[in-house]
Amino acid sequence: MESLQKLLPPRPVAAEFNIDDPAEILHEQTKFHRLTMAGLAKSVARYLHHPAYIARGVAGFNHYDASPVITLPAPTMDIGSLADALSRRKSARQFAHGISSRELSSLLHHAVRVNRYANSNAAPHLKLSFRPYPSPGGLYPTEFYLLINSVEGIAPCIAHYDAREHCLRRLQNQDGKAFSQVEVRSCEDGIDAPLMIVITSVPQRATTKYGARGYRMAMLEAGHASQNLCLAAQGLGLGSLVYGAYYDDELAQLLHIDGVTETVVSVILIGKDMGCVK
Repeated sequence: MESLQKLLPPRPVAAEFNIDDPAEILHEQTKFHRLTMAGLAKSVARYLHHPAYIARGVAGFNHYDASPVITLPAPTMDIGSLADALSRRKSARQFAHGISSRELSSLLHHAVRVNRYANSNAAPHLKLSFRPYPSPGGLYPTEFYLLINSVEGIAPCIAHYDAREHCLRRLQNQDGKAFSQVEVRSCEDGIDAPLMIVITSVPQRATTKYGARGYRMAMLEAGHASQNLCLAAQGLGLGSLVYGAYYDDELAQLLHIDGVTETVVSVILIGKDMGCVK
């Protein structure tokens, strides 16, 4: 054991705070401290007991009521076991041409759809909605946009997912190549997929309750939702790839969001895995 210990690198020691390191700045600014906790507790209490703040949380989701509805078919209920999905999940690198609209419906239903409702004792007239992933205070700063490239029965478009009604809202048409306009291209060709899910975050939904800590919580929520989508895809026999090769502001412009109050945090490529995986 001692000989093996000598092969390990030395344990990191505390160093001076690096004002130029954005990771250190972010983590430091999102810590809870005893001296400031009392003021933050008042904000948290308002969201638990004040009807106006509870209503703000209930209404905290993007509305595209004027956009055409894309109706989704009934989802497939049986997508296998969680244990099987966990053991088989891997990153796909090459996708077959298309997926069915039922596969799309099933993916969204199991991963991110509203799955239960409850009433608040402080505001019994309001209906609280919950989803199958953790969220800071049930405020759900995460939104889902779909770049539909090759889904049976749905013309290529950019759409927003309504998790309450389980439908899509068509925001704009596209030729199936919209993502290539904002993709980082190097010596390798880009990766085409029949479906690209863009996860965005509206951090203020969480920061108004939890202060700067809410930003960290919002990013964690996006990660939880991302894993749900990857595991649900695996259960449906689809491949997935969490993809980072895009220009953030250009993708935000493509979605017609400002990139600040609502910002892109992740992109997931979905389709039938052709077998080139890592």
